[in-house]
Amino acid sequence: MEGFDGQSVFHVSVFSGDYYGKLYAGTEALIFLQEEPLSNEEMQDIAKRKDISATCFVWPSDNNSSYHIRFYNPETEIQLCGHGLLAAAKVLYEKSLIQLSEPVEFITQSSHIKARIDEDQRVWIGFKPALIEPASIPNWAEDCCNILPVEVSKVGPSNGYWIFEWPEGFDLKQLAVSFDKLTFATERALIATTRSQAKGFDYDLRYFAPQHGVNEDKATGSANRILGSYWNNRLKRHSLKAQQLSDVGAIIDIEYESPELSGAEDGTVWISGKVIVDA
Repeated sequence: MEGFDGQSVFHVSVFSGDYYGKLYAGTEALIFLQEEPLSNEEMQDIAKRKDISATCFVWPSDNNSSYHIRFYNPETEIQLCGHGLLAAAKVLYEKSLIQLSEPVEFITQSSHIKARIDEDQRVWIGFKPALIEPASIPNWAEDCCNILPVEVSKVGPSNGYWIFEWPEGFDLKQLAVSFDKLTFATERALIATTRSQAKGFDYDLRYFAPQHGVNEDKATGSANRILGSYWNNRLKRHSLKAQQLSDVGAIIDIEYESPELSGAEDGTVWISGKVIVDA
């Protein structure tokens, strides 16, 4: 369909599904395909008016096998959006701009990220494994969370991520987080996780980033890039399945590809899920 200034605009559902009789609504993204980039102000204005979790702008680079991409929520630009990348790759495939098993590279503001479509027409996004550092439970955790975690790790710089892990058997839906206090306490987003007891799943998660305009995310591909590394190290499994326990629920598949297979020094964490481009 036609959108702003003649751009092609696509509404895409990501990470939805029906698994063992339970429905997962996942999340959504808007993909704007355009020949040239808009200004930051124009992209943010469009995202504010559209008012969904991810509005993504995609345009070709000078290299035929790569595309620039920017991500916005209604409040601010997002550094990285996993479900936005999956949605963009699916749109490019359905528009015949990329082919099966033909890798494409997305150029974000901070990195270059690979995507591919497998023989089952599933979209996969490849990330460098996260560098995860053990940490002590921060002093503010008791003020922000109604139940304290048993293990804590951190990822990235001061505006990166906290990983809070609760013991197996803990129902993450019982976790209550004070968004105001979390915003005041840290610049890092909070990833809450536990070993899943649900049939067919390896781990559960919830994701909170009120500092970045998202109190709790419906489905978070970038968080599963981190948890893919975290739980691969813990469980020694190269294939993982996660459920995100937001109000609507989401299903995420994760594959760890060794350095020998991926050609990357530290291997590659691949993220996938059900992706539907609405007619």
